[in-house]
Amino acid sequence: MADSIEQRIERLHAAGIVDLHFDLLMDLYEKRGCSNVLAIDFLEDFRAGGIGVVGAAIYIEEHYLPEMALRVGLDQIARLYREVEQTEEFTVCKKYEEIVGARERNQIALLITMEGVEPLGTDLDLLRVFYELGVRSIGLTHARRNAAGSGAIFAASGSPRDGLTSFGRDLVRECESLGVIVDLVHINPAGFEEILAITTKPPIVSHTNARRFYDVERNISDEQIRMIGQRGGVVGINSILVSPNQKESTLDRYIDHIEHVVELIGIGGVGIGFDFFEFIYGQWPETKKTELASKLTTPHFIPDLRNHSHASNFTRKLIERGFSDDDISRILRENWMRIFREWL
Repeated sequence: MADSIEQRIERLHAAGIVDLHFDLLMDLYEKRGCSNVLAIDFLEDFRAGGIGVVGAAIYIEEHYLPEMALRVGLDQIARLYREVEQTEEFTVCKKYEEIVGARERNQIALLITMEGVEPLGTDLDLLRVFYELGVRSIGLTHARRNAAGSGAIFAASGSPRDGLTSFGRDLVRECESLGVIVDLVHINPAGFEEILAITTKPPIVSHTNARRFYDVERNISDEQIRMIGQRGGVVGINSILVSPNQKESTLDRYIDHIEHVVELIGIGGVGIGFDFFEFIYGQWPETKKTELASKLTTPHFIPDLRNHSHASNFTRKLIERGFSDDDISRILRENWMRIFREWL
């Protein structure tokens, strides 16, 4: 007799879901006076959602820039290692084989990523330092300019038209030489094309959305999606920017983004970068939320996909929309695992 949907979900989640973008480190840093934050605040949700690998991002908020960027970036990593020491269910991984081993031990593998290279300043040698500490994926910018290049803005047009700086180009080359995944997330269109021209390994966009449904430069156009697909890369779909309207920010619209990428470049080109942010957003005062809305946008959270414990809702919807188990496995983990195998 055919499995029930719940049995299919349980089987599909057994090997662990890969979410390549989560703002974990900035939260650990802000809670640096606490201990066992991973176990108390996150473990239950991760286990409930069947999460196996998490891209734990370094991100430097603007009020720390520029003087504190390096210190805060290093402190975020230090907080992660301290937390992992206290919680045996987690481990920091630096190689593909370590990720595989962690999953065989039923540990949650943490892959340190960097969202914006502000901690490096203009010192290329610092990349080696962060590499040795475990950083294995880097997006050059957030929605701002730094020493490497310019971020794409949250509007249909208007990003700076120049590409990477000389430092940015050197950084991309050094990332590929070391084995640090180059993430094209947030980069402006000119920088996007320049990164592809410099690199040879499969490119990724860890957490983004299709501009067809939410037309801002921060998201990814059909042409850009095809460029990633032509190189064997993967596009991770973000849960926050699925629509400019709250009423359309639904799980079905989230799946629409996935289907759109699949239609353009095939099932091998799509993954997950949930970018769950409500746990941080909810801690902010109204003044900070207003500032975010004025500078970038107001995030619209999907009611039944608000945190990692809701991942089964996502898988259930994929099943309802007709995706096969093989295709779902590729979306949930196998496409990202291929990238890890080729890069790390």
